[in-house]
Amino acid sequence: MKNYNFKKYNKKIYNKWIYYKYFNSNYNKDKKSYSLLLPPPNITGDLHIGHILNFTILDIYARIKRMKGYNVCWIPGTDHASIATVIKVLKELRKNGINVNNISKKQLKTFLFNWSIKYNKIIIDQLKSIGCSCDWDKFQFTLDKKNYNSVIKVFIYLYKKGLIYKKDRIINWDIVAKTTISDEEVIYKKQINYLYYIKYFTEDKKNFLVIATTRPETIFGDTAICINPKDKRYINFINKKVLVPIVNRLIPIITDKSVNINIGTGCLKITPAHSKKDFKIYKKNKKKIKIINIFNDDGTLNVNYKHYKGEDRFIVRKKIYKKLKKLGYLIKKEKIINKIGYSERSNTIIENKLSLQWYLKMKRFIKPTLKIIKRIKIFPKKKYINLFYKWIKNLKDWNISRQLIWGHKIPIYYYKKNVIIATSYKNAIKEIKKKYKKKIKKYDLKRDNNVLDTWFSSWILPIAVLNGINKKNNLFFNYYYPINLLVTGYDILFFWVLRMIMFSSFYIKKEPFKNIYFTGIARDNNKKKLSKSLGNYKNLYYLLNKYGADGVRIGILNNNYENDFIFNENLCLKGRNFINKIWNSFKVINKIKNLKTKYNKIKIEYRLIIKWFENLLNYNLYKLNFLLKNYKIYKSLIFIQKFFKNKFCSIYLEVIKHNKNYINNIIKKKTLDFYYILLKILHPYIPFITEYIWNIFKTKNNNNITISSLPKIKFFNKKIIKKFNYTFTFIKKLKKINLLKKNKKIFIYIKKNNFYKFRKDIYIPLLYKLSYIKEIRIKKKIINKSKYLFFCYKQHKFFLLKKYILLNKKIDNPKYIYKKINFYKNYLLNINNKLKNKKFILLAPKDVIMLEKKKKKDIEMKIFNLKKSLLN
Repeated sequence: MKNYNFKKYNKKIYNKWIYYKYFNSNYNKDKKSYSLLLPPPNITGDLHIGHILNFTILDIYARIKRMKGYNVCWIPGTDHASIATVIKVLKELRKNGINVNNISKKQLKTFLFNWSIKYNKIIIDQLKSIGCSCDWDKFQFTLDKKNYNSVIKVFIYLYKKGLIYKKDRIINWDIVAKTTISDEEVIYKKQINYLYYIKYFTEDKKNFLVIATTRPETIFGDTAICINPKDKRYINFINKKVLVPIVNRLIPIITDKSVNINIGTGCLKITPAHSKKDFKIYKKNKKKIKIINIFNDDGTLNVNYKHYKGEDRFIVRKKIYKKLKKLGYLIKKEKIINKIGYSERSNTIIENKLSLQWYLKMKRFIKPTLKIIKRIKIFPKKKYINLFYKWIKNLKDWNISRQLIWGHKIPIYYYKKNVIIATSYKNAIKEIKKKYKKKIKKYDLKRDNNVLDTWFSSWILPIAVLNGINKKNNLFFNYYYPINLLVTGYDILFFWVLRMIMFSSFYIKKEPFKNIYFTGIARDNNKKKLSKSLGNYKNLYYLLNKYGADGVRIGILNNNYENDFIFNENLCLKGRNFINKIWNSFKVINKIKNLKTKYNKIKIEYRLIIKWFENLLNYNLYKLNFLLKNYKIYKSLIFIQKFFKNKFCSIYLEVIKHNKNYINNIIKKKTLDFYYILLKILHPYIPFITEYIWNIFKTKNNNNITISSLPKIKFFNKKIIKKFNYTFTFIKKLKKINLLKKNKKIFIYIKKNNFYKFRKDIYIPLLYKLSYIKEIRIKKKIINKSKYLFFCYKQHKFFLLKKYILLNKKIDNPKYIYKKINFYKNYLLNINNKLKNKKFILLAPKDVIMLEKKKKKDIEMKIFNLKKSLLN
C-alpha cells in the first residue's frame, strides 16, 4: 500500500476493540480506577469541531491510563436538549411543508422521539468513527428510565428540603419555542432602533408629559407613569393622572428614586407585565397600579386590545406609530443604536413576560461549593478560577421550569387546592389516600404541565452516570467517584460545570471531579463560534472520509486550544501528512525487520547513535509524562511530532537505512524496540494506524497495542544528549552555509588550543559519518587568512579552505551582512516596543510574552554573530 487505507481498516480495527471488550469497565478491587465524563452532545445534529476536540483529549487520557494498567471507565451518552431539539424538529417539520400549528402534542412527541433515535445512532457512530474508547454497554441518554428516575428523585429531595418554590416573575420568553429561557441564554446584539417621543395628556387635557420609548406597541399594557421625586421639572404632576394614548385609559403618576433623570425625558412609562424594571416599581406600588398582559405566547397581541388581536408585535408597532402620528400624539422618531436580547437557541427577539415559574433557591449551595472547589484542580487555573468565584458571588435563584413537552416532567400533582409531590400518578394517588383518607382516580389529579430545564438533568450527571442517586453508595459508584477528568469548553462553565460542583458539594459533600480542563471555543474565519444552530462547521463525515480519523484528530489537536482558535481544514491535511510520515517510516522499519543479519561488531558511529537515541527517548518519555500530567496536551503532541520526525526519521533512520550492509542483529533489535516504543506513545493520539502497524509486526506481548503497557521511564544521561545536540547542530551549521561541494570529502582546520575543548563537546566519529568532513586538522597558526572561510560554533573558531567550497558572494560581501544587521535591528525595535507596551504585558497570555522575549534573545544573538563575522 502506498498510504495507510483508513477507509478499509479503521472500522475493522474499532469493531475488534469492541468485540474483545477492551473498553468495558467494572468494579475490580485489585486495579486502580480512573474515570472520565463525556459531556453528552445534544441530539440536535452531527458532532462539530468543539466536540471532536474535547472527546479526542478525553480519549488520549483514557488510552494512556488504560495502557498504564488502570481500570478505565468512560461512559458515553447524549443529551435530550429540550429547547434546542424542539426548535430543530419544528424547523425540520416546516422544511417538509408541515404546518406546526395543526400538529397535536402527541404527534409532536412522536416526531421528537423519532428524531432522538435517529441522532443517537448518528452520534454513537461518529464517536466510534473518531476512535473514542468508551464503554458502550453503559451508554446513557438523559431521558432514559434510569436518568429520568434520578432527576425526579433529586427534584423531590430538594423540594422537601424547602429549596424549590413557585412564583410570578418577569421572565425571558422565547416566542418560537414558547418557553421561558434563562438570562444566560439571552444574547444581546447591537442594532439600529428607534426612540418614539409620545405625549401623555393629563386628565384635564391642559398639559402633557413626554415619554420616550422604543416599544410604542406596549402602551396597551401601561398602568402608570413614573418620575423621580427629586426631578423639579415634574413636581406639579405628582399624584395626578394621565391618559394612555389611543386607549384613553387613566393611569396614575407615581414616583420612584430608581428613575434616571438624565435618560430620555426623565419620565418612565410603567408596563409591569413586560419589563423587569417596571415590575420592581409595580411591587412597591401594588395598591396604586395593576398588571395588564398584552401578548400571547407566540408574540402576537391578545384580547386585551381587540383591534390588534392576533397580530405580530412588530407589525403592531408600525401601525401604532402611524396612528400616534395621525392623532397628534407623536412628537418625533429618533434613530438610535441599542442592545436587543435574542434567544440563543431560536435567534428571535425575546419577550419579557410575567409568568408563574418554578425556582430553586441557590444561596444554600454557596458555602459547600466554596469548600469543595478548592479540592479540584482546574486547568488552566489562572484563567478560569476567578470566573468560578465571580459566578458564585452573583448567584440568583434558578428558574428550573420550561413550557415544553420534551423533557423531564415536574413531579407535582394538583388535587383541588392541594399540591402533591410524587414520582408517578400511582404514587400521588397513594399519597392522597394516606394524607386525606380519600379514594380518587387518575382523572381527579392534574399534573403540572412544565418540564425541567435541561441543565437540571445535567447538573446531577457525575453522580447519576454512576447510578449514585438511584442506588446510593453502590460499589461501582464508590470505586469510580469522584470522576478523574472532565474536558469541556469554557462557554458552559456556569451552565454546567459550576452547577455540577454545586450539586455534588450539597448532595454528597464531595467534589464531582479531580481535574477539569477547559478548552477554548472553535471559531470560523469570521471568528463566530462553530455551532449546530449556525451550521458554520464542516460535516464530520466529510472530514473523516477525506483525512481519516487519525488525520482529523491530529489536525484538531494542532491548535493552542487553551484560547479560542480558528479551525482551518488545512490542519487536517497536515494531520494526514503526518500519518503518511508514520506509514513511510513503517515501510523502512519493515524492510529492516526482514533483513537477514548476523551478530557482528558494531561500528563506533552506530554504537554512538543508538546510545544517543536510547537516552533521548527516555528523556523525552520523562518530558512527555510531565506535559500530560500538567494537561499541556497541545504541547505534548507538538513535542511527539517533532521528536518522531526530526530525531527518529530525519536522523536515526537516515543513518541506519543508508548503511544496510552494516546492520546486524543488535542494531536491528534496538531499532525495532525503539519503533515499538514510539508506536505506543503515539497510540493515544492516533489509535488506528498504530494498531494496524502493531498487528502487522505481531509483537511478543499481544496482538493489540490498545491493551499493551506504556514504556517505563529508564535512566537517561543528559550529558550524552547535550553532546549529541552539539554535534548535530554543528553539522546543521555546516549545511546551512551551503557551500560544501557535493560528494567531496574535505578538511576542516582548527587552532590547536581550540581542538581539545571541541573534542569534549562533539562526537567526532559521528561528525565524519554525517557530514562531508574527512578530517579535522590542527594548525598552530592560520597563515594567509584570505584563503579560508572563517565561521564560529559556540566558542570554537573554524576555517575552511576556499578551494573546497562553492563561494557564495552574499556570504563574503560586507554590504550584505550590514543589510542583514539593519533588518534584524528593525525587527528587534518592534519586539522591544511590544514588550514596553503596558497593555500587551497585562492582557497577553504568559506563553505569548515568553515567546516575544525568546525572539528578542535570538535576534540579539544573530546581530552579535553577524557583527563578529565582520571583524574576522
